[in-house]
Amino acid sequence: MFELTNELTVITGASGALAEPIIHTLLEYGAPLALLDINMDALLVRKASLNTKLKVECYTCDIGNFTDVEETFKKITADFGTFPLHLVNTAGYCENFPAEDYPSINAEQLIKVNLLGSLYVAQVFAKPIINNKIENASIVMIASMSGSIVNDPQPQIAYNMSKAGVIHMVKSLAVEWAKYNIRINSLSPGYIATPLTKNVINGNTEMFNRWMSLTPMKRMANPNEFAGTVLYLLSNSASSYTTGENIIVDGGYQCL
Repeated sequence: MFELTNELTVITGASGALAEPIIHTLLEYGAPLALLDINMDALLVRKASLNTKLKVECYTCDIGNFTDVEETFKKITADFGTFPLHLVNTAGYCENFPAEDYPSINAEQLIKVNLLGSLYVAQVFAKPIINNKIENASIVMIASMSGSIVNDPQPQIAYNMSKAGVIHMVKSLAVEWAKYNIRINSLSPGYIATPLTKNVINGNTEMFNRWMSLTPMKRMANPNEFAGTVLYLLSNSASSYTTGENIIVDGGYQCL
């Protein structure tokens, strides 16, 4: 039911901690992969760590630049000799500034990557699927619980805006693209124990305790706890009637 044999899949933000278990899982289920990131050196290190006979290629891409996205997908199609059938967009980042002092240049760049970048990769992925009448394509956007709730105590207005936008963008695209048999869903993680998050809370006991007080499971997630959800949403058998949904995986955070 979950097999993705020979189904080319694009993963953005592929050098990140969240992408790593997703990459391993999709390879286990047979998907050749095109890995995208702005950091080619990190991508090559990740590729070297993979023990697979499946084709895996790396591409430098700034998803906030539409032309860059367009050119990258052309290279992918040329290299693999086929259009991608699946897309997982994990690329994005977060910054903390008080709302009243948020630098406009920072806000614009974050929205450009997190929100517009999500639209750009979806557009470029979907166009050949639509034009060539390819069926059963699927997209998973990594959103965040921050798109549905307001995190505390850290101030992150632009990030929250961007992820709320991703969630509603997914719903909009699901409606528009259902007639083309393109399914699109989002996954909203809670707090994840990545190296970046650990650096944020290192020495900040007050922040960590606040996070845990609002999380019924009283721990952060391991990145590998999201790979199964992504696999489910990508699979044309397992989630064939699922589109426009936002699956929240947050240890119960939004229950309080």
